[in-house]
Amino acid sequence: MKLLLILLFLLPLLVNAQKNEDTKIIVTLNDSVDIYKKVKIALVELDFIVKDNYNVDTLTTYPREFSKIPGQCRLTAVIKGKSITLTGIFGLIKIDDFGYTRSPKDYQNIIYYKGSKGWELLKTVAERLGGQMTFSK
Repeated sequence: MKLLLILLFLLPLLVNAQKNEDTKIIVTLNDSVDIYKKVKIALVELDFIVKDNYNVDTLTTYPREFSKIPGQCRLTAVIKGKSITLTGIFGLIKIDDFGYTRSPKDYQNIIYYKGSKGWELLKTVAERLGGQMTFSK
């Protein structure tokens, strides 16, 4: 009986747990009041510059450099009602023979795996928004 109660208690945590190769974090808030503003503030607090493309349901950032690895990442937040879907892409910066850095030519999706710096950044934005987090591919 105790095992059944413990299993029922842990089931929601296991269903919403992040899995390898997840690419999206979906945050569901309690209300949709000023949701665009909340997302924008969360991104700006983490030193992202938000593109002002006058799209009220999608926020996109300019590339931002990682702090510990030579690379850049861009995040996208898509707003639908009370939920926000966070995704991102990253690219590694190349240093040429003269020591100059060049912007990445190709970007890849930020995915979850143990030690992923891009995923940590994506999750930090989600945590600042509050609400319930779920993960998907």
